[in-house]
Amino acid sequence: MANMAAAKSAASNLVDSAKNGGFTVTKESADELINTLSKFVDEIDAMDFTLAAFDQRPQLGGHEYGQLVAQHMHESANGPNSARMVVRQLKEVLRLSIEALQRASGQYEETEATVVDTLNRTSKTI
Repeated sequence: MANMAAAKSAASNLVDSAKNGGFTVTKESADELINTLSKFVDEIDAMDFTLAAFDQRPQLGGHEYGQLVAQHMHESANGPNSARMVVRQLKEVLRLSIEALQRASGQYEETEATVVDTLNRTSKTI
């Protein structure tokens, strides 16, 4: 958990550095890294359906021991130190890294403008 917090902090610092011109990368170099990181984000998104199984407590019977084990398993799968939460944190680190690369290569404003334009066009058609 502490390692993921440190990674998130480092990625956030990378975004801040890119915002302030602390580093730059060419669009071509950034694109390769962004595409790779985006594929990992897509893989994590694809796991959401599979990980949804952890939303339910396992049915281990109505007896006290079964209920206790079921509760423990559910908390282990969904608690702050679970692999599921680490995967979610990893996704945030990847997204921050993508943002830093977009900013460092001058593509962030371009991407943001495209999203705003798309939203404006969508709202006019509704």
